[in-house]
Parts: sequence; structure tokens; C-alpha cells
Amino acid sequence: MSNFEFGRRAAACAVLAVVSSAALVPFANSARADIDTVKHAKSWTYQLQGDTSRVNRTDADVAVIDPDHAGSAQKYKAKRNGGKRAVLAYISIGEVEEGRAYMKKGGRKYSTGRTQGWAGNYAAKYWEAGWKSLVKERVREAIRKGYDGVYLDRVDTYENVKAPGGSKQEMVRFVEEVSRAAKGEKGDAAVVVQNAEELLSNDRYVAAIDGVAKEDLYHGIRHDKRRNSSGDINASERQLSRAKAKGKAVMVVEYLDGAQAESVKARARSKGFVATTARRQLD
Repeated sequence: MSNFEFGRRAAACAVLAVVSSAALVPFANSARADIDTVKHAKSWTYQLQGDTSRVNRTDADVAVIDPDHAGSAQKYKAKRNGGKRAVLAYISIGEVEEGRAYMKKGGRKYSTGRTQGWAGNYAAKYWEAGWKSLVKERVREAIRKGYDGVYLDRVDTYENVKAPGGSKQEMVRFVEEVSRAAKGEKGDAAVVVQNAEELLSNDRYVAAIDGVAKEDLYHGIRHDKRRNSSGDINASERQLSRAKAKGKAVMVVEYLDGAQAESVKARARSKGFVATTARRQLD
């Protein structure tokens, strides 16, 4: 090969490398777009019932809604100011709920018959393969409807219902499987869990999630709006702060209004948490 021919081929390869690298940059950025929106959020809103169009009249960076009630995610993605938000699908992985479509597909057999505070909702046999498959299909369906990720509730069922082989281990394994299902459907799907902050000491669990949300961090641990004990507050804050230090989003929802609501939101923000308030009915 002549020196001229060698130089021409080398130059062509260099150009190709530059073009290829440039083409990869947008892909690399988009591969984490929804996860990063959640992790960098400054505000969020949480509504599962009622007129969900109210979500569109907010500038919240993240919205959590029930896909069975709200339908497609697309109509909720635009903020009032014209910006874009991440929309997460609420899915309870630890309870069998009356009225869900899966009840017509044999879902009732995964109920323990034990309620955990809400009428018509029953602690699930979260370790059973059939229940896991049902939940993972709901997750995939939500992602196909345009949701940017999932918001997993009743992870804390493991505290009330013991699983064969170890409750914590089974719930950690379940969350890992759900996370893989979401991200297998859409690589940048965000996975946020609610409560059960004790599991944040498990490295596998933390690796499977992108964020954690905590209800009643400061008030209402018994659903009475009373201030929680300093011990309960400090313990939860420590666990949530560890998750924050590991790069996870930390979201807080308090069922308060007025001066109390503003006070607790200010404290949450001082810890680097993203706080919102809502009615407990989430309507």
C-alpha cells in the first residue's frame, strides 16, 4: 500500500470515528433521560383518583398517577409552563386490590385476605410466581402506554405478611424482578419505591431502584396528623439520607395543609428531599 493510500484510509477512518462518536452522544444521554428527570426533580405531585387533569395545571417535575384511572401518560407530560415532566405509573406490588382488571384473571387467589388499612385491598402473596408475573405484566403495559417509569407501593407488606424463605429477601428479589421488567421494556424507565425504607440497607435493593418516596415522614404515622416521635423521624431521615448519598431520588409526601405543610416541606428540602403535600385520599 502506498503512503498516499494509507493516509487517505487513515483519514477516512478518523472521520468515521468522529461521526460515530457524535451519533452515540444523544443515545447515551437519552438512555438515562427519564431516570435523570426523576433524580434531579425539584417538585412532584401525587394523584390517584378524581380529576387527574389537575396535574396539567402544575409545573411539577414528576407526576405519579394510576394508569388504570388516568389512561395514557402522554396527556400529562406537559407542564403548565410548557416544560416536560416525568410521569410514573402507580402500581401496588404488595396488595391485591378489588376493582383491578386482574381480579377477572385469577388475581384473587394471590390475596391473603388480610387488609392493611384500606377496605377492598388485601396483602398479597408477594413471593408467589403467579403474582409476580401479573405485576410485571402490569409494569410492562404501563411502560407501553408511555409512562416514564413506575412507582411501586406496598413494598412494606413484607413487614406484615411473612414469606417462606424470608420476607425481606423475597421482597428484595421481587423488586429486582420488577425493575428488570420495567427497564427491559424501556432502558431509561425510572423505578421508585414507596416506604419500606428499612430495605435501603440492602445493596441489591438500592441498586434496583432509582428513588424512594416516604409517606408521613414528619406527621401522621398513625394517620392522625400528629407529629411523629423524634426517634421515628430521625431514623427514617438517616435511612433516606443514605439513599440520597448513593444518588437516589428521595421524595416525601405529607398529608397536611397550611402552616404545618410548609414547615415540614422546608425541613425536607433542608435534607435534600423533594416534598409535596396531598389529601390522604390522593384525589
